[in-house]
Amino acid sequence: MSGLPPMGRVLAPPQLKSNIMLTHRYRFLSTSSTTTTITPNSILCAAGTICTVVNSNVISMFTSFKIRRVEVWSPPASQGAAVTCSLNWSGAVSQFSPDLEVSDTSLSVTRPAYISTSPPQGSIASFWQSLSSNGIFELTAPSGSVIDVVLDLILYDDDNPAGQANVAVTTATLGLTYYMSLDPNTTHRYVPVSLTTTT
Repeated sequence: MSGLPPMGRVLAPPQLKSNIMLTHRYRFLSTSSTTTTITPNSILCAAGTICTVVNSNVISMFTSFKIRRVEVWSPPASQGAAVTCSLNWSGAVSQFSPDLEVSDTSLSVTRPAYISTSPPQGSIASFWQSLSSNGIFELTAPSGSVIDVVLDLILYDDDNPAGQANVAVTTATLGLTYYMSLDPNTTHRYVPVSLTTTT
């Protein structure tokens, strides 16, 4: 009997989910009132990139993500001035899901316009996302707005390099990390807060 393992001890290594997954809240500051289409590629690059070609190219550190929540705070320019922020989730035609918009307006400097929204069931953004330039939502966040995006992320692990998002930049040091704007890198309307970025 002495050769038996102690009660409760596992005789073999347990199965595990080997992909490295994490959840993180990213924050951005709006520099434009223009309604902007957000794509999986732009979110992957906003979540974190590494420079692969000096002053030329960065590539995403994550291979896929899922949106948990988007929040926007938009302050009025002055008392009595109206400000509106909104987010329009793109529907998936194959899932018979319509576009759905969430919006708020404020007239008071003591209370910003505020929205807090998660992807509606059946919308494109309700599924895990990987490399794609198709829009998953449209965002209207007037200049000065704060935008928070909460993501579940899966770290790149020797997947097909063609599946990593990459973007052309003009200033970057080989091997360093950069966090790009939430919108496509050609416009830089929603810049990251307290993270190193480049253009």
